[in-house]
Amino acid sequence: MSYSRYEPPALKNSVDVQLQTAFNDGNWNTAVRLAEKRFKALKDPYYEVIKISAESQLDGTAEKCAVLVAIDKLVKGKTVPDFDTLSLYEWASDGLLHHSDYAQTLGTLRARWVKANPKNPNAVQCLQSCLEYWDLVNAQQIAATMDRAFPNSSDRKYMFWSITLTFLLSISPQCVEATRKLYSQLALKQLERAADITESSPKVEPTDRGLLTEQEFDLYYRVLLTHGTKDEFLRRMQSPRLGALAQLKEGRKNLFWETLGVLEGWGEWDRIFELCREALNLGIQGSTPTFFACDWQVWKKFAVAASKAKNDEAALSEVQGVLDKFVSIKDKATEMYKKNISLTLLETTFRLPTSTLSPNPDHKGSTPRVTQLILFLVNYFDKLSAFDDVKDYVAQLTFEEAKFFMENALPKMLGEEPERVKQVILKALQCKLQYLLTTCPQTLSNHPSVVDGVDQDKPYRCRFCSELASLPCEHCLKKIIVEASETYMEISADSELVGLIPRLDKDPRLDLALVMVNSLLKLGGLRQRGSDVAPSPLRDVDSSLFLQAVLLLDTQLKATPADMGLRLLLVQLYLLLGCVSYAHQIWAPMDVKRTIQDALGPLFFDRISSISPGLFLGGKPLMEPLRHHYSHSLHDACPLRIWDAFSSGSYSSILEMSDYDSKLRRSCTLMMTLVEERQATKCFGGKTELEIDDLPLAENIVDETTLVNKTDYGSFTNLESCHGPPIQDFVRLGPELSNERAHLGFLTEQYLDLLSFKAPKDYKPARPNEVALKERSYLTERLAHLNNSLTNFIHQAETPSRLTGAELTYYTIVSLLSGGLLTGLTTTRTDAVPQTLPLLTAAIRSAFAGLRTVFLTSSNGVSTPPTANIFASLTDMHTMALLRATALAIKHSAAFMLSVHEKELARDRSGKTALHKDILVEMKALDQLAGKALGEIKTHVQKLKTALGEGGWLDRVLEWTFGDEGGEDEVAKAVGEVVGGRGGAEEWAGKLLESWREGVKGWGTVRLE
Repeated sequence: MSYSRYEPPALKNSVDVQLQTAFNDGNWNTAVRLAEKRFKALKDPYYEVIKISAESQLDGTAEKCAVLVAIDKLVKGKTVPDFDTLSLYEWASDGLLHHSDYAQTLGTLRARWVKANPKNPNAVQCLQSCLEYWDLVNAQQIAATMDRAFPNSSDRKYMFWSITLTFLLSISPQCVEATRKLYSQLALKQLERAADITESSPKVEPTDRGLLTEQEFDLYYRVLLTHGTKDEFLRRMQSPRLGALAQLKEGRKNLFWETLGVLEGWGEWDRIFELCREALNLGIQGSTPTFFACDWQVWKKFAVAASKAKNDEAALSEVQGVLDKFVSIKDKATEMYKKNISLTLLETTFRLPTSTLSPNPDHKGSTPRVTQLILFLVNYFDKLSAFDDVKDYVAQLTFEEAKFFMENALPKMLGEEPERVKQVILKALQCKLQYLLTTCPQTLSNHPSVVDGVDQDKPYRCRFCSELASLPCEHCLKKIIVEASETYMEISADSELVGLIPRLDKDPRLDLALVMVNSLLKLGGLRQRGSDVAPSPLRDVDSSLFLQAVLLLDTQLKATPADMGLRLLLVQLYLLLGCVSYAHQIWAPMDVKRTIQDALGPLFFDRISSISPGLFLGGKPLMEPLRHHYSHSLHDACPLRIWDAFSSGSYSSILEMSDYDSKLRRSCTLMMTLVEERQATKCFGGKTELEIDDLPLAENIVDETTLVNKTDYGSFTNLESCHGPPIQDFVRLGPELSNERAHLGFLTEQYLDLLSFKAPKDYKPARPNEVALKERSYLTERLAHLNNSLTNFIHQAETPSRLTGAELTYYTIVSLLSGGLLTGLTTTRTDAVPQTLPLLTAAIRSAFAGLRTVFLTSSNGVSTPPTANIFASLTDMHTMALLRATALAIKHSAAFMLSVHEKELARDRSGKTALHKDILVEMKALDQLAGKALGEIKTHVQKLKTALGEGGWLDRVLEWTFGDEGGEDEVAKAVGEVVGGRGGAEEWAGKLLESWREGVKGWGTVRLE
């Protein structure tokens, strides 16, 4: 009988129409009355089951819980229940029975029923029910029972359901340690037996218990990799019937791919070399379609493995030999495989020892590596992936090679290109490669730090332009900006070229704009940051160059609004500027679907409540898409659509879905969502419905849980070389999501929840003294746990690098406060003050003073009329937000301790259980310190609001961006030409100003108490 968990199952056909109708229509009172009447008359227990199930839908607690009592009675009774009874009770208990209790109750009853009726078709329904509650213990027993009932069936799913569930159980927390090894070996031995049958049989029939389908082979090797030995894996992989090559001959690539990945992880490069060689030769020999194994990653691993061989020259020569065979038949290949062969020629050339690469005696930089690069680009420079294809190779060039490549080879190629549109594409690629080389250390030479007794502020000399430089060379960056601007304007001025752009893979002006933006950001001093630098990412950045970069990108967005990489980069830059509402306007059109919310959500929402809490005010909740995604995906205990994978026999999908679901439940983005929403809610005095650790989405998160960051930066256009960090590392507000930061945020919210808890007004315990002692004991235990956990995470070696400076101070102070409260609650008035208390409070004062100093540094720049110093305040709301949060944590801690003291005085007039007066004095002093800081924040927000209300702001923003009118340098002029000068930038400046005003207005409504 099939039914939905959320709809009542159909009653037996023997039930009369009147009762059937009442039950199906949801007329529960009538259904209860009729079922009770039928039970008394017919003595059929099924009617009592109907009565209890109908009662579960009534409002009374006793009626609702009757089904739980009935289920418990069945479990203890050791009898085999009726299948229809189980269906009704499972439906009736939905919402009453927690999924973690299913295994001991209905799951046990389902398994008991299947053992008594192994061949009944409803056994599959019992398995599905257990899987929907992710009860792997009973699901495994059911599957094993069904497998034993049909040992030689042509329907192979029972056998592999049993093995799959045995394996899943062996790696699941549901499996107790005492039986984990048993289940792991059981799954492995069953598959080993199946593998032996396949290996020894000339042909495997569906009724045999061997491996037959690709999914079965994939399952075997996954289990072997997890529970088997490396030697056994390697032995099976070389089997003529079971190995990766044997499967490749059958047209199955998946196992071959997975094997290459496993061997690479083990560093088995000799085996990778052999496997790739044999796989590629299969195509030449006709054992597989000719280009079946000619994927780029196969060729690349083949070349990499050859370069790591003991005799690398001979191995690379062998690669060249295989490659030559494919080159000879290259014309028969599709474009994709032709390109793969060309890339392999490039890869093998760069893998050859430099001693074998003889340069041209007339041009030292004209080497086979440069020649091969040019040959590749001649065919593929106009393709979308051209830059990504060659960037790693260009970054490996020596300076002499790079100089010849950029100054001779590419210009010659450009001069020989007859088509105008392809000329501008090549110019755009040339600009990208010029920028790439500025990030490569071989283009710089060391320069003495002191010359003729004078200190030098530039540590390098650029080998391209011979100017003194930092990394990268500022002179070269300026040149790149000017040249890119000229090419950009050349395209825009030619209507014929503009008309051809829709036919191209990509608008070359987008690439030119991105080159200019990256150059401006580097020229302005934007770099990857750690927690030991200035807390504001823009504190030491040239604001004029940064604003030019933002303006340029914003202008380009109008021309190419569909480019996701451009939008994401612009969102990051606006977040750095503090223009959060405008960043949201750019983010929203991307319409990030729920399936990728976990991966892309942090690119906008991370730390959003600390920059612009006002964005949370409004109609639709800001983080609703993220919350809906998690609520939907994690509503059930099982992975979404897991039964579809089981029913279709997709065993690799089952394992992948299980792994994905496990990571999603431990997602840093999930924790970010919970923490950001709660912080924003508290900013405006809102009440949270539940304590954070009581939320269903956080129910399984403990200190030992490793939270996973799955943020996806793949959509960013990364022009950086492998010698430096990618672009996302220096355009973020701070370090990316991490296990440490997520746990610290979670624990801090638990601490704040503890401080803010208030019993209901009508709660009046019968024994107040006894309850008070228990509450004191609970508080002590809870604070001890939180203090221990916070301290452990704070003191982990990686933690400082995972946080901004303000966050590190905030979490450190919360950790110290939890320790201070613990000391206060365990020290009575008659005890001596622990020596640790003065140390704790001194540490809190010192850390808080440091954070306050950083805040005052930027806030002191706010004046009327406004000056350029206000820019530092507008772009550093994060520090102010963390100062506020820290001050409130101090005030709430002090209020909590005073409240406990007053309750103890009211309960015990003798004062023996009251808190120590010295501790109270310390907390009051900290409270005053925090109050002063909150007052400074209030004043600062008011000053910002007043300053932004002054006139002349459009001219001021344009002056910050371009400098004094008429005094622009060559960079500002180049940018101005692209964006339409000051006139073209006025609309943008207005949006910037409006967003700043909205952000400050939001801060004006934030509560500071």
